[in-house]
Amino acid sequence: MSFGEEKMYILKMLEEGKISSEEAARLIEAIEPSSKKTESDVNGRRDKKANFNEEVSKVKDKLNDWKKEFKKNYDQKDFDKAVDEFAVKMEKFGKGVAHTTMGVADKIVDFVGSVVDTNAFNVFGNYKSVSKSFEIENANENMEIEVEGINGHILVKKHVDNIIKIRTVIKSPQDNADEILNFSQNDNLVVAKYNKIGNISVSHEIFLPAVKFKNISLVTKNGKIYVEDALAENFKTSTSSSSIDLMGVTSDKLSVSNKSGKIQFGYIIGKDIDVSADNSVIDIKHIKTEKMNAATKNGKVLVENIHHYEDSSNIDMHLNTVNSGIKVNMNDMDARGYKVKAHTTNGEINLLIPEMTYKSISKQMKNNFIEAESNEYEGFDKKVNIVAETQNGYIEIAK
Repeated sequence: MSFGEEKMYILKMLEEGKISSEEAARLIEAIEPSSKKTESDVNGRRDKKANFNEEVSKVKDKLNDWKKEFKKNYDQKDFDKAVDEFAVKMEKFGKGVAHTTMGVADKIVDFVGSVVDTNAFNVFGNYKSVSKSFEIENANENMEIEVEGINGHILVKKHVDNIIKIRTVIKSPQDNADEILNFSQNDNLVVAKYNKIGNISVSHEIFLPAVKFKNISLVTKNGKIYVEDALAENFKTSTSSSSIDLMGVTSDKLSVSNKSGKIQFGYIIGKDIDVSADNSVIDIKHIKTEKMNAATKNGKVLVENIHHYEDSSNIDMHLNTVNSGIKVNMNDMDARGYKVKAHTTNGEINLLIPEMTYKSISKQMKNNFIEAESNEYEGFDKKVNIVAETQNGYIEIAK
């Protein structure tokens, strides 16, 4: 990626309020080609910072040029490929500035996911739009739901009727909606998937009754996934270059994956939670669980207000990231015992948990390791076990 392209992305993030002027200045300084710093170079840099606001004022013209260029190139390439190329560029950009501008790289990750939902990538507006509606009566706990979209969102909400409703919108340059969508209902399996690839958009809006389904699978690409109040024995969701937002989901096994987009949980009850991400920020709040794994890179892992799942006596959390930090705030007023293993490279570890016995504290070269547990840990009825690992980032765990 050229210096000019990198600067354009920074200015776009600034214009959209993703980063502050100070952070933008730091980013531009970090990516400037290295050279021997003469007195004139230093003065030139000062002048550049002084004129930064003037440069920012021109960002809209630059953005319009970028959008025109994208749409022009889009005629010759697949939409998925275009978005993938954009995400790869931003991933390299984030890695390049991670070491010198810690805390800004994960904002770049957020930016990649949000930009796909903006008009910059809204190339389907002129395509013919066809809506399809499906209803499945007598929903029951043995049912499985598999829904796939592409270049479009999947939205799931609860309603009072004992009926599954699926509303699908298909956009294509050709009048071939019936060839694109495959809907089927076989015994207890409901499937809504696309069977044709290319420059198409398939999005879904789903209404589910208050039934605990056997399996729910929601998969899309370049589109947001938003779910409210779903119940399932197994719940799986995946997207890329956009966000995943789950609110009020209850599941025995919850699996979430994303690439180049934010993952956000709220008020989740999940016995076994697995979050696997790539260039993504993971933000988890107000959940009940027994076991949780959350791994990403080039983005923060934020965990807040975690409680025990039903009658379980343990919470086991394994948190991992690269080129960013891990922050855990338990908001814990209960009598629970803690066991913590934390390891970071090029970063500090801060444990804000009272009455801890430190089993091991090690600082060698750039490595920082702490192992600690609550006094009389084995005597607690409820326990919280946390393993946190990162490179080029901090770790903070607070009770």
